[in-house]
Amino acid sequence: MTSEAKIQKNLGKPIPVPGTEEKVSDLVIVHDPNKCTGCGQCMIGCAYKHYKTFDRKFGLLYVNESPDRKGFYVNANCQHCVYPMCLASCPKEAIFKDEQSIVRISPMLCVGCGTCNQACPIAIPRLDEERKIYVKCDFCDGEYPMCFQMCSPGALQLLPRKEAFELVKKLRGGK
Repeated sequence: MTSEAKIQKNLGKPIPVPGTEEKVSDLVIVHDPNKCTGCGQCMIGCAYKHYKTFDRKFGLLYVNESPDRKGFYVNANCQHCVYPMCLASCPKEAIFKDEQSIVRISPMLCVGCGTCNQACPIAIPRLDEERKIYVKCDFCDGEYPMCFQMCSPGALQLLPRKEAFELVKKLRGGK
């Protein structure tokens, strides 16, 4: 068993987020489509943080116009699941939860098979064509995520998992 695989079974205490009582593992990013303008700054900020480019196609989250409503934008981003299907499905144990409970992909162990993408309910891990490995949000290494920082209309919120669930429920009309 690799050292990364051992980490997921022996998690340390999650680190605190500066200025809050929350821990990194307690937080998720929630998208409010009613506030989103489709500007793409979240994707550009992510692309720059991870690839040093302003090309939004390198962002590790996705914002697209809804096919059903013109001018209405939907988002997909990693939720660092409590029980991640991508981790469970990886045949090479390349996916692990670190000490902060952030779901990560080890570039040294990933073989680019795509099983993680297929297992993820929202197909978040994507192929890095140049490196031939799968990549996904790493919560900006436990700092405030760049996508959240760059969202000027405030459509992305960093919330405790329980509050996030309640907000999403409210945004969906109580369902």
